[in-house]
Amino acid sequence: MENNDRRIEIQFQSFFTAYFPTVKNFARMLLKSEDDAEDVAQDVFCKLWTKPELWLDNDREPDSYLFTMTKNMVLNIFKHRQIEQDYQMEQAEKTFLYELTEKEGILNGVYYKEMLLIIRLTLEKMPKRRREIFELSRFSGLSHKEIAGKLDISIRSVEHQVYLALIELKKALLFFIILANIFK
Repeated sequence: MENNDRRIEIQFQSFFTAYFPTVKNFARMLLKSEDDAEDVAQDVFCKLWTKPELWLDNDREPDSYLFTMTKNMVLNIFKHRQIEQDYQMEQAEKTFLYELTEKEGILNGVYYKEMLLIIRLTLEKMPKRRREIFELSRFSGLSHKEIAGKLDISIRSVEHQVYLALIELKKALLFFIILANIFK
């Protein structure tokens, strides 16, 4: 039994040495991150270690299941990042609204929800690029320079788009505040 375990270990080392760079490069191509690609490749081979029937079978071409496993792990990372990003965006919206209401001192729970809806609707009506720039600035907390670098535009363009977004939001919110005060 010990000889068989040792034989499997040696075969896995050989398999790992032969295919790890390919898996890592594929993951890096998808993730655009050396560290994340390293983690994914290690996770793929950890999973394979527990399923020797996949890689001990010499009749199967390993590329197809290696790429499928890698792709699935990368998709899971993207899904997880999206969930985190959505949560951060929601928290940033709440913080933004809270700061806004602190200054104005006019909102209760109902106003808060209505105001959040107005902000979301106003953002949705904005041109896609303006909305993206505003969300990166206000909800993701990126500096104008970081946004300009990320989107490959000038800092001045970022400043202008944030300015225009704020004007649109202020108009919508001012209209809401006026209506809220009229119908009190």
